[in-house]
Amino acid sequence: MSSLRKQLMVWLMPMYVVAAIVAATITYYMYGSMVSFFMDNQLRLFADSHAVSSGSVPALRPLTAYNVVKKGDMVVQIWDRSHRLVTSSWPELALDRQSTQGFSDLTVGDSRWRVYTMHSPDRTVQSAQSLEFRRHLVKSQAVQVALPVILMIPFSAIFLWFGMRPATRRLELISQAAARQDEHRLSELPAEHAPSEIRPLVLAVNTLLARLRNAFAAQRRFVQDAAHELRTPITAMSLQLENLKARMPDGEREQLKQLEAGLSRTKRLVEQLLRLARQESPRQADPPVAIQLDALLKSSLADFMPLADKRSIDLGYAADIDATVHANEDELRSLVHNLLDNALRYTPPGGIVDVTLHRDTGVVMVEVADNGPGIPPELLPRVCDRFFRIEGGETEGSGLGLAIARNAADRNRIGLELSNRVDGSGLIARMRFEAASVTSQPGPKPVVAREETAAEFAAETQPPN
Repeated sequence: MSSLRKQLMVWLMPMYVVAAIVAATITYYMYGSMVSFFMDNQLRLFADSHAVSSGSVPALRPLTAYNVVKKGDMVVQIWDRSHRLVTSSWPELALDRQSTQGFSDLTVGDSRWRVYTMHSPDRTVQSAQSLEFRRHLVKSQAVQVALPVILMIPFSAIFLWFGMRPATRRLELISQAAARQDEHRLSELPAEHAPSEIRPLVLAVNTLLARLRNAFAAQRRFVQDAAHELRTPITAMSLQLENLKARMPDGEREQLKQLEAGLSRTKRLVEQLLRLARQESPRQADPPVAIQLDALLKSSLADFMPLADKRSIDLGYAADIDATVHANEDELRSLVHNLLDNALRYTPPGGIVDVTLHRDTGVVMVEVADNGPGIPPELLPRVCDRFFRIEGGETEGSGLGLAIARNAADRNRIGLELSNRVDGSGLIARMRFEAASVTSQPGPKPVVAREETAAEFAAETQPPN
């Protein structure tokens, strides 16, 4: 869609051209009629003045072709009563005597002439004028009238381009305010300076934003209240299940594993809903703080080592650098945890998950790579949608983990990219920290040995006393 200024120019510039053509045409015909009337009167007066004079034939001022053709001087011819040409102001014009008195248009050679013939008892007088001169005179006058209109075209274009700037600037401010809206910040668009033609639209959009704001607030309250209400009975059921398992014989405890797994999934879903509700809360988040990526990654890996050992997954970590980032620590940790949890859940037992901290083309990058089934390429744009799960997947989940990770990444201006591995089956999640600053090389042991147990790795990541 072209801009308003361009549309106005597209409409107005042809209108100016049409106006110039119309003005020139009207001037041509009106001025031509006026010139014809005036010049014909002059021809008649010339002929009459010589026809009524008595006595000898008057001497005529000789004319040149320049005077006749370019300046429009009138040619006078006089015949005596025997129809013999006795004098002519321009003998080169071979114009015959007209037997009919009055005006006539004649063609002599390649030129056309306007002729007036006057008969008297003693003589016949003809006055003639070039029609080419008259047409040239009328055309030049028409061009002079159309020229100012034509010259208005570039000036009008400049005036429109800069004159419309204040109005378009107000529209740009409104569009920028609309572009800044999201589900966390829905504020009214500035309508006080909007042009009157679009003010009803801005007010209607503000009404819609108010409804959306109320709807999002109600949704957040529902999710948060529901998660809080579910938390207590789920915790109580978990305790009752533990008590029941303790009282049941060892051979019958296996029957409760499915119920225990279902309670665990429900508890995890409630925790994710609460985390998502806290992220989307309109309250002011904690200010960003300086975080050492190497230490945060080691701490997060220590939290997931028990799950990796339980599933016999080879969880490794390598760092070429250490970097400092400024972000909300809880949200950054939530981002890393959700990516690790997703990688460990979709990696088959005995698989490998690698976490690396390095710099790529000057940008600090954290990669979480697994050798799971990966994601179909056509579904990659949707995997961060809430409650989206790939059909046919064997791993159970809520479909909220990557949505929480994407939300945390966006709030902290961290680039999050998901792509399938090109060297085999699996998924790579990349976190790009554009504003991170490299502080130093990592500690003396940059690579975590895959044979370490969870307890040994956790002990290594604890700060010294």
